[in-house]
Amino acid sequence: MRRLGAVQSTAVSVAGSAQPQWPKVGLRGVIVFAAIFMTGSIGFLLPKFGADFILPLLPSGIAMAARYRWGPRMWPFVFASVAAVDWAHEQILIEALAVGGGLAGGTALTAWLLEHYRFDAAFAHVRDVALFILASAAGMSLMPTLGFIGLALVGRHTDFSLERWIDWWSNMLAGVLVVAPVLISMSRHSLVSLSERSWIALGLWSTGIAGCCAAILLVPTSGPIVRAPLLVLEILLIVVGAMRFDLVMTAGAALAISMTTALSVDFNLGVFSQLGKLPGLTVVWSVIAALTGLSLIITALLAERDAQSSARLRAEHRYAEIFEGSPQPVWVHSRDTGRFLLVNAAAMRQYGWNQQEFLMRSVADLAAPGQLHVLPEPGEEGTGELAGQFRDTAIAPATDPFETRHRTRGGRVLDVEVWTRAIDLAGYPATLVFAIDVTERRTFGRALAEAIASEQHRIGQEMHDGLGQELTGLSLSVQALANRAQREWADRAADLEQLAAMVARCIKGARLIVQGLSPLSDADDSLEAALEALARRSSLSGTSVRFQARLQAPLSIALDVRSHLFRIAQESVQNALKHAGGTVVEIELSCNAERVQLSIIDNGRGLAPDAQLGKGLGMRTMRFRARSIGGRLFIGLGENGGSRVYCDVPQAVSVEESNR
Repeated sequence: MRRLGAVQSTAVSVAGSAQPQWPKVGLRGVIVFAAIFMTGSIGFLLPKFGADFILPLLPSGIAMAARYRWGPRMWPFVFASVAAVDWAHEQILIEALAVGGGLAGGTALTAWLLEHYRFDAAFAHVRDVALFILASAAGMSLMPTLGFIGLALVGRHTDFSLERWIDWWSNMLAGVLVVAPVLISMSRHSLVSLSERSWIALGLWSTGIAGCCAAILLVPTSGPIVRAPLLVLEILLIVVGAMRFDLVMTAGAALAISMTTALSVDFNLGVFSQLGKLPGLTVVWSVIAALTGLSLIITALLAERDAQSSARLRAEHRYAEIFEGSPQPVWVHSRDTGRFLLVNAAAMRQYGWNQQEFLMRSVADLAAPGQLHVLPEPGEEGTGELAGQFRDTAIAPATDPFETRHRTRGGRVLDVEVWTRAIDLAGYPATLVFAIDVTERRTFGRALAEAIASEQHRIGQEMHDGLGQELTGLSLSVQALANRAQREWADRAADLEQLAAMVARCIKGARLIVQGLSPLSDADDSLEAALEALARRSSLSGTSVRFQARLQAPLSIALDVRSHLFRIAQESVQNALKHAGGTVVEIELSCNAERVQLSIIDNGRGLAPDAQLGKGLGMRTMRFRARSIGGRLFIGLGENGGSRVYCDVPQAVSVEESNR
């Protein structure tokens, strides 16, 4: 909100430069002229009332704030007002014009530096404090420089000295630092913000500031005994103000204390009396630097903290909206105990528990009968019990979810795909989980796979029993006719033998088609024999393809499961032959009483990037086949390089049984 006020002020300045509103510009110019002329005249008149020397020049702060907030059109009014002050108090006109030009040019240079380096008028960052001080120091150096040029033009060379230049520059800079922050940061929002504060706290704090100012002027000097505690109290009040109120109030309090200290030094009143010029100036500048610097730095630090907190709150709100509005079930549970910590509406709809019931449970309550794992084991990469073997090489979890089964409140068992991610929930180790119900999709996929296999088997059977038998009979008849022609029509025998060869090729082609539709038909539905034949045929390419079976128990998987396993092996071998560039491909089939494992390993160059991410059509097809038979597929690098495809399915499970 502080930044908004600064943006609004800048917007007004830009709008004014684009479309001049001369009545408003004139009114502002008159206000600036009057304020600078009045404060400047008071500074010149102070010695006549007993002041020992001229202290911080408040006109420099007013001019700086006016130039920054209201734009370059204030330049003539600043120049005229400063020149008028000097000329009205018996300064030579040329000297007065030089001093006026120095302050007008100094404020213009300072404003340009602030705008060029994107200064925030709300002092929302620590860099804004440093930028404001450095830009003001650079800009205010023009005032004494041009003032000395004016003195040189009127022949007052005896007034030249480095000490006087530093004295003049320091007073100008002090005026900017103590006055400009109040006027620059002042906005409607600051007034509204003030009205929202506790009036009791504001009253107590204001009373403390007023008490400090009164003590500075009224308490007799007694050296460090009073000065040190009073300075500590002033600093504490400024720190409290910066923490509880806005910059306008805090910088205003710093201005009041600084000016009161200057009056005490200048008129030898109260706590800081009898110090002398140089010690007195040192005290005044130190108080201004300490109080103004504290107010600006603390304001900037708090603004940065508030901005970071607001950004975090906005991010948390967005994440909460995404979490609650997600159409997919999402929850967060404790990584240590498994207790649910957060759950969205989609998860409540999917599992049937309301929010209170969910938060009283843990993820173990989702376990379906006979299901070993509800979620991936710690350290696994999201693809099941055996993913640890592929921890460094397996496909990323984003493309390969953990597949399991969950139980709902009503006892229904769901096929789910789970993505997990470790998160920090307000300093508490937790896990974010996406659990997507894929029961209908799996059922449809299994039904589709069953229908395709059934249709392939039907077509293959019809071709084998129908077309194949007829072609075989035709081949025998043509061959018999060719034999007869050799004896009776020798000139036609060659044509008949050619026809017989064509029929034989048709029979071979039909058998290949049948084999493609039903890959185990030529192996008497034996998976081992089919894999042995696959290795034998694939070795004709020049790459050694070997098959090995390690069966600790008989294979009890159904024909459809064996067919899918063969297709997975077939696709893996073809990929290895085409892309791996190895010399050996090993097919291994092993099983025990509970599970069947199929492994295809090559010694080639490993997986291509697309294959590692599972983007290829063949990779997706293999995954679909594995899921449709209740299996798990892992694709990664082999132990000695190359690639490895591993499929694991339970024994005695067919598509029909897994569908149930």
